[in-house]
Amino acid sequence: MVHSVKPERHASYNWAEPIRMRRRRSPEPGPDELAELAKRVQQGRSAEVRAFLTAIAPLVLRAVRQVLGVGHSDEEDIVQEALVGTLAALPRFRGACSMAHFVRRIGLLTALNARRRFLLRQQIAPPALATDADALPSSGNSPADDLDAERRRSLFLGLLDELPAAQAEAIGLHCVLGYTVAETAAAAGVPVNTVRGRLVAAKAALRQRLAQDSDVRELLRGAS
Repeated sequence: MVHSVKPERHASYNWAEPIRMRRRRSPEPGPDELAELAKRVQQGRSAEVRAFLTAIAPLVLRAVRQVLGVGHSDEEDIVQEALVGTLAALPRFRGACSMAHFVRRIGLLTALNARRRFLLRQQIAPPALATDADALPSSGNSPADDLDAERRRSLFLGLLDELPAAQAEAIGLHCVLGYTVAETAAAAGVPVNTVRGRLVAAKAALRQRLAQDSDVRELLRGAS
């Protein structure tokens, strides 16, 4: 199971009023700017809490969407959970990575945990499978291409679900969020060689899984 970040309410922030996702992408704040803002939040400056959450919300949203896709029905709730989790985790930030990488990691782990909850829910009450390409968010590609891309993404994440938590996190940070090996190690708080070992083991498990399932292999080949 992927390690979760337990959400804790921040005493100085009104959680009854959610942070709304901006439709237009805001300029990404620099890591030093975010780190300084986070320090002021930890110093008890309640006026800075909303500024910090507003600054990191686009980073969290992108990480969540890279796991769950665009337009997920629980997207806003998951982003809110990740934002609360980020505030709770701030005392553990030691500066080994940038604050942006720290925030995105929490968004990734929160989304992976949410995905696991959805899978458990589906075992109890399976939803109708989406087969209509017109129901998917438009990306500018053909509906058939969008449908294939969505299936490939779901298959890849399904393969991640079968990995041990540490390996899934390493693959998620490295392949989904695009972190370098060094950045992955810094964000996860482990040595670089540990990350390399996890990636090697994870990729070997994924290759074995692909070799056993011709349908999965054929669909993923379409992405190349």
